Amino acid sequence: MERRVNPYAMLAAGALAVAATAGAFFYGQRIGAQGEIAKQAGIDAAVRDTREAAQQGAAAAIAALKPRNVTIRQELEREIQTNTVYRDCIVPAGGVRLANEALTGRPEPAGGVELPGAQPAVPKP
Repeated sequence: MERRVNPYAMLAAGALAVAATAGAFFYGQRIGAQGEIAKQAGIDAAVRDTREAAQQGAAAAIAALKPRNVTIRQELEREIQTNTVYRDCIVPAGGVRLANEALTGRPEPAGGVELPGAQPAVPKP
């Protein structure tokens, strides 16, 4: 007697295997995601605790500071140069003119002290 396998039973068994594999995959994904969330929560808590400890340490260090006002009494050292020579100073004529204007307080004409002579206007052709 020959035994025949029902094709629908094989199809149902394959579908069951696929469903079980997919369920295991998604269950593992959920467990993995929850693990990552728990790990990140632990890291966040450690960062928060470290920040609070640093703030408390800084506050304690600042509170421990005591301002100190000290008056320094020391003789002042002075150097006075009496013979100043500017032999290496090269200033163009425009710079000298500006310096003279600043020292005297009145502007000097750009062409010097004398103004050029008057010339008749030439009509344009």
